[in-house]
Amino acid sequence: IVGIGECSPMHPKLVAETIASALKPIIIGRDLFDMERMSEDVFIKTYKFRGRLVFMAFSGIEIAIWDAIGKALKLPVYKLLGGEYRKNIKVYASFMRRDQPPKEVAERAEYFVSQGFKAIKIKIGKRWGFDDLPDNAIETVKEVRKAIGYGIDLMVDCNSAYSAPRAIQIGRKLEEYNIFHFEEPVPEHDIESLRKVSEALDVPVAAGEQNCGRYEFKELIVKDAVDIVQPDVTKAGGFLECKKIATLADSFGKVCTPHNTQPTIGTVATLHFIASTPNCRYPMEYNIEPHPLKDTLLKEPVVPKDGYITVPDGYGLGVELNEEVIEKYGVEVK
Repeated sequence: IVGIGECSPMHPKLVAETIASALKPIIIGRDLFDMERMSEDVFIKTYKFRGRLVFMAFSGIEIAIWDAIGKALKLPVYKLLGGEYRKNIKVYASFMRRDQPPKEVAERAEYFVSQGFKAIKIKIGKRWGFDDLPDNAIETVKEVRKAIGYGIDLMVDCNSAYSAPRAIQIGRKLEEYNIFHFEEPVPEHDIESLRKVSEALDVPVAAGEQNCGRYEFKELIVKDAVDIVQPDVTKAGGFLECKKIATLADSFGKVCTPHNTQPTIGTVATLHFIASTPNCRYPMEYNIEPHPLKDTLLKEPVVPKDGYITVPDGYGLGVELNEEVIEKYGVEVK
C-alpha cells in the first residue's frame, strides 16, 4: 500500500533533506496506526532544531500515512478523522497576486463570480509591517465591491503588511465595504499587535498560515489575538495536529478556516479535514492562479463546481497520481 501526501512547497530541497535525514530514522518501521506516539516522537526527537521546517516535512508524511491507513481499512480519510460533518464544501476563489491595478483585480473577481464562486479573497499591502504607503488597498476593495456587489463574501489578505495603528486605520475603512475577514494584517510573529487590531475592529481578524503546531496556535487563541484560526494541513503538522488546533479554537468560540494554496493533494487533504471538523464553518480557500501540475498531477483533478467541491469518497484521500507526471518530474530523495 502506498500513501501519498504533500508538504508545503516552501524551500522543497530543505524539506526533502529534513525528511531524509531527520524524520526517516524516526518513522521507518513504525506501526502506522500509532499516530499519537509517532507524532510525539517527531516533536521530542527534533527538539534541538525543531521548527517550521520540521512541521512542514512531517505534514506531508502524516497525510500520506492517513492515506495508507484509509486504503488498508477501505475507508476515506474523513471517516477516520471523525466522520462526515459536511460533504459539499463551499470554497472561495483565492487570489495570490498583489500590486495589480484595482480595476484589473475587480475584473478578475467579477470573472470568477461568473464561474460560480460565491466568495473571493484578494491581496492588499506590501508585507512585513513596513507601512509601505501609499498603496491601493482601499481603492482595490472599493472597485471589487462595485464589480461583484454585496451578495458575495469578500475576504482581504494583507500578508503581514502593516503596523498595528495603520492596520486599524485601514481595517476601519474596509469595514465600510462589508469585508468577510481581515487576514494577517500585521507581521505574524507580533501577537500583541495582532491582538490590538482584533480588539479595535468589528470585522473578524484571521491568521495562522505561518504557524505550526498547537502550541503556537495556543498563543494566538488564548491571547485572543484572532477570531479565525488558519492552520495549513500541509504545514502545521498534518491532520492530527490540525484537528487538535481546531478543537482548541472551538473551545474558545473561534472558527477554523484552513489556509490552503496547493490545488492538488493539499486541496484534497484540506477537503477531508474540513469534511470532518465541525467548526470549519466558513468557505475553504481555493487557489485560482495557474499551477504547472493543477490539471495533470491527479488522474481526476478536483475542481470547484458552482462554488463548491465534494470531498472524494474513495479509500484514503480518494485520489490517484498520474504516474506519467511523477515519472517526468519526480526526484527520488535517498
